[in-house]
Amino acid sequence: MLPSAALSSSAITRRQASVRALADLAPRLGLPLWQAGELAQAGTSTTPTAPTGWSALDAELPGGGWPLSGLTELLLPASASGELALLAPWLQAFERRELGPRELVWIAPPGLPCVAALQELRLSLPHLVCIDPASMADAAWAAEQALRSSSCAAVLWWNHGPVASLSLRRLHLAAQAGATPLMALRPANARVLSSPAPLRLSCTPDTDRRLAVEIFKRRGPPMAAPLALALPWPSSARPLSNKKLLSRHAVDRPASAAPAAASPALVATRV
Repeated sequence: MLPSAALSSSAITRRQASVRALADLAPRLGLPLWQAGELAQAGTSTTPTAPTGWSALDAELPGGGWPLSGLTELLLPASASGELALLAPWLQAFERRELGPRELVWIAPPGLPCVAALQELRLSLPHLVCIDPASMADAAWAAEQALRSSSCAAVLWWNHGPVASLSLRRLHLAAQAGATPLMALRPANARVLSSPAPLRLSCTPDTDRRLAVEIFKRRGPPMAAPLALALPWPSSARPLSNKKLLSRHAVDRPASAAPAAASPALVATRV
């Protein structure tokens, strides 16, 4: 009988031989091959992607961009932490395309959209649909209907509380079936919870109007360090100091960040 060390070495040798055999066979069969220690590329994933508009982020994302179907999670320390400025280049591409739906659906946004700031980010208001559900259950239902309809370019869902893994899986499957991307904007404390999302990122406002972006779940190895992305700052943005007013009217204002570290404030006030 071989000692355990020899058995372990033998198993490793067989595994390496199997990997080499698959690597040789896959190109001849026209099949993609991805190993867990490598970042998945566009040719090794069945989910199509589109560039994010941030070259440094594209280099870290499987397939080189945001997925065009299924569930993706952005975890934020507070609602309106610069997520719209981060996603703006990607959302703009939907509005420019000639074929396919261009409508952008926002579900349970943290405040009223600021028309001037959204225009500066080149997001078209005629293609924007905002839904303000009465409950989290209604929000999940609205997201699922929008995804399964295949009539939306993308769905953004601001979620402010815990969500059952079963509900997330249902939404992920709906997004895949409808070939529509779902961006779930969730609290930072959801990081410790399991999720069916193949791609999960943590976004934290940093100094000099930057956003620290860490990809902590992806098809590939762990990131070496978070990215620091300099966000655009619309001239129409202005801070609000009243927290009650902020919670009702801010769409993209990082309430937890100091003014010097704030990302773009997309704020609308009632007149």
